[in-house]
Amino acid sequence: GLDRGGFGIVFGRKGAKADELQVLFVTVDPERDRPAELAAYAAMFDPRIRPLVGTEAELAAMAKAWRVYYRRVPLSGGGYTMDHTATMYLVGRDGRFAGTIDPREPGDTAIAKLRRVLAGG
Repeated sequence: GLDRGGFGIVFGRKGAKADELQVLFVTVDPERDRPAELAAYAAMFDPRIRPLVGTEAELAAMAKAWRVYYRRVPLSGGGYTMDHTATMYLVGRDGRFAGTIDPREPGDTAIAKLRRVLAGG
């Protein structure tokens, strides 16, 4: 989930600087993740998170552009699960890639990265 490690620290931040963050949560399973359900899921972590559900073609284009891995994995009893990249991508105010936060990263490291991005560096 989003509450692990560096992710939990990011979403737990309050204050003016934290409110400058624009957090997008993009599903890699648009077949199963409907907008209303995804919005409810994201809101459990922080109401500032904007969930995004695209078409299969839009998802494929986004994944290619950002080098995101995702794959549908069939389960032996039927159904499926999704294997996917679990990384928070940081994008600066200029729209350029500014780094990543891994969900297992220590919170102080994640906060330092966010401060650097918010400062424009």
